[in-house]
Amino acid sequence: MTRTVALLGSYTTVRQQLHYGGENANAFFRPKISPLVQNYTLTIDGTSDRKFIDFIDYNSMSQANRALTSMLFSDHNLDSRMDVGFKGNPNVGSVVLNQIALSPQYTEFANSFSQGDRIFIISSIYGGTGASGFPLLLKTLREGRKSPNFHLISQAPIGALTVLPYFKLKVDEQSEIASSTFISKTKSALSYYQKNLAGGALNALYFLADNAQSTYENHEGGATQQNRAHLIEFFGATALVNFARRTFTTGQAAVNLELGIKDSTGAVTFGDMYDGLQRMLYVPMVQFMLMAVCLVDKERDFTGKGLNVNRRRFSDIYDSQFFRNLRAFLEEYKGWLGELKANSRSLDLFKTHCDNYPFDIVTGVKPKKIVSRYSNFELIMDRLNSSEGKCTSKGEQDRLLEMYFRATATLLSEKLKL
Repeated sequence: MTRTVALLGSYTTVRQQLHYGGENANAFFRPKISPLVQNYTLTIDGTSDRKFIDFIDYNSMSQANRALTSMLFSDHNLDSRMDVGFKGNPNVGSVVLNQIALSPQYTEFANSFSQGDRIFIISSIYGGTGASGFPLLLKTLREGRKSPNFHLISQAPIGALTVLPYFKLKVDEQSEIASSTFISKTKSALSYYQKNLAGGALNALYFLADNAQSTYENHEGGATQQNRAHLIEFFGATALVNFARRTFTTGQAAVNLELGIKDSTGAVTFGDMYDGLQRMLYVPMVQFMLMAVCLVDKERDFTGKGLNVNRRRFSDIYDSQFFRNLRAFLEEYKGWLGELKANSRSLDLFKTHCDNYPFDIVTGVKPKKIVSRYSNFELIMDRLNSSEGKCTSKGEQDRLLEMYFRATATLLSEKLKL
């Protein structure tokens, strides 16, 4: 989570210095991400460095209420800290997360809601935080009549991604989390959802899981929990895009969806995806990767005078903070792809290194031959030089990215079209 928040901040830092309009053909960094809460993270008041027993004010309860509470929560539940989630205890999470509707952050979200906006909820259901938070949040959105803009929120399309188990944890007797309980907790949560999420509260529900499961170190949370990027998280993001593109009508029954890939016994490549998923991912990811290869792997060549366009434009941009931020983000992009490739099951979309053959970068895709006096990185430079003259954006930052967007689009069509 810490790395994700940092990346969101990095993306926003780059995006803030770009301008998009009819004159700018660039699609890199075009979607705007606006944090409604500080650091993109909602914190629940009263959970920091505090035990659950103190959160519910157990010691001030009447004897009868204490007895009832002891029936619902074990001593271990009552004594648990809540700094890093609810550690597989949805009964604890369901109590604490009820406070979301009372938070100033939720009020700010509701105040900013507009006609035409949509809501998408992402949660795992084999633990405590996601399993309890999803139905509670959905109920708050649909029934929170005292909240601002309730009339808009209650009628807005709401989709959700339910992530089922896709990894295991090493056995640790000292840890409160055991992956041996993931399946039973998943069944319990699904049973609850089937009975309690009916009635049109959701417009679309997406399911995602994997039976080829990596085994991770057993860390309950915090800085020690640094799991590598996983293809389930990657494919989960495509559910959001699918939901945003769908049309919903009032009274329509919820759509239940799963994601499949073609038969694959090894690493997953673009070739293992069905056509719809390929169309969504291939072009933008390959274009972005080609730019990353140029500005990270071959930075000296593409920021120097060997690229002709640099002799008359972009003289100062490569020493700017904007370029340093852009390059750092591109480096993170390559690192993320490397983690996806190294994990199990492997998502092997790109080769780690292309040496001097940039069009060999896409796994399983053989570059096409074209008639040209240039090849490899020289061909990229030629297309960049010719694309710059077609750019219509004004600022240096915008023009640089529009040049790379136009050039990589041309190169993809010429050399790497599926």
